[in-house]
Amino acid sequence: MELLLLTKISLISLDCKMLRKTVEKYLKLFKDSPNYRETDRIADEMRKEFETSPPSVSEVIQELEKYASNPDEPVASLVMMAAWRNLSKDYTPILCQILNDENNNGLHESVVELLDVLRDERAIPALSKALTYRWSYDEWLNVPRKSLLALAEIGTPEAKMIIESAAQSPEELISEDANMILDNW
Repeated sequence: MELLLLTKISLISLDCKMLRKTVEKYLKLFKDSPNYRETDRIADEMRKEFETSPPSVSEVIQELEKYASNPDEPVASLVMMAAWRNLSKDYTPILCQILNDENNNGLHESVVELLDVLRDERAIPALSKALTYRWSYDEWLNVPRKSLLALAEIGTPEAKMIIESAAQSPEELISEDANMILDNW
């Protein structure tokens, strides 16, 4: 029994190292890329690699946890690309942790997009909080507006109440999107 447990732990550790190595390899390729065409080619190559050999859920979670504790982690956006290749609601807690921290805003838009697809009710509080985020670089309020869409996809009565509240927002972009969602509810 102990040998089986140790073998499983060793395999998980190896998996996590594999994702880290893959992501670091592509990060270096992106940094060394001479132009946008090459960057696009590298991104396609990386997507194909993740499609043929998707990372395990546990290794994605482990890498996202590293980002949550260190927002300067350079590989986080590439780990998010890996998460898209192996979708799991198991990501919800760490994604919500990242979204709840206003200082980790480098991934917020990607996190909201992933939560939209996962449609996990556990994300409602974090998505609701994200409706309040305002940054000077986000003049179109992408994070709050995408959060409305994610809440609509979850579709629970609680999510609807939050959208109804957003429909009363003094910010035109928010209220218009919320009302449009409610019109199609």
